[in-house]
Amino acid sequence: MRWRNCNNIKNSDLECIKELGSGTCGTVYYGKWKGSDVAIKRIKASCFTDGAKEEDRLVADFWKEAHILGQLHHPNIVALYGIVTDGPANTLAIVTEYMVNGSLKQVLRKKDRTIDRRKRLIIAMDAAFGMEYLHEKNIVHFDLKSHNFLMNTRDPQRPICKIGDLGLSKIKQRTLVSGGIRGTIPWMAPELLNGKNLVSEKVDVYSFAIVMWELLTGEEPFADMRSEEIIAGILRGNLRPEIPSWCDPAWRSLMERCWSSDPDARPSFSEIAKELRAMAAAMNIK
Repeated sequence: MRWRNCNNIKNSDLECIKELGSGTCGTVYYGKWKGSDVAIKRIKASCFTDGAKEEDRLVADFWKEAHILGQLHHPNIVALYGIVTDGPANTLAIVTEYMVNGSLKQVLRKKDRTIDRRKRLIIAMDAAFGMEYLHEKNIVHFDLKSHNFLMNTRDPQRPICKIGDLGLSKIKQRTLVSGGIRGTIPWMAPELLNGKNLVSEKVDVYSFAIVMWELLTGEEPFADMRSEEIIAGILRGNLRPEIPSWCDPAWRSLMERCWSSDPDARPSFSEIAKELRAMAAAMNIK
């Protein structure tokens, strides 16, 4: 019953070729399925030994991500091909489209890979279009950062950016969603850091501003600070990453409004997409 919205893929039909990355409870592989390049995200068997409650939570998170991804169809959101329920030792896996250049973070950290103003705008527009769609579907991502935007830069003139990793996302009922500490600290909105119980989808807009800064500088936000210093700085003193003096005024203005301490002052992703389109039109970007 649980996977009626998803294509059920047999583990024997998958070929795992290369490990792409590993987290506490999951490993992502590049592989093949019926001749297509795919990404295979497996929950590690070792994570099922931490007691029934933890196992239930992991399995619930897995199904949630599969359920959410299965309902989404947008060119800027990673496509779900199906799920695997008969993996080694009954492990579970999600099979999605494969993005050849990995994450935006990986692209930004490659020293030879300077992202010019034109490409920055294209990537930001792709990300905003995907987020506009997510929010229209009442889904709050909660963990937007350069690690969770996936890239294809095969066409040097037209990079493609898609949103991935919806493991922390929540479906919004009415106007607010339950908050608490969820996400990654340098990208987390102040209202999440101070433990507000109810927050709006504007937490994603704040995170998007930090990603805009990453696109601009190629650097990691607050790289030389400890987590507790970042939290204290944001909650007490409106700490934000330093904007370079050469930053385009329109980019700076949008970024600063997106990371406003007041969620209501932040624009929606529809407004963000509109502003980015206007910037692109001014540069004759199609």
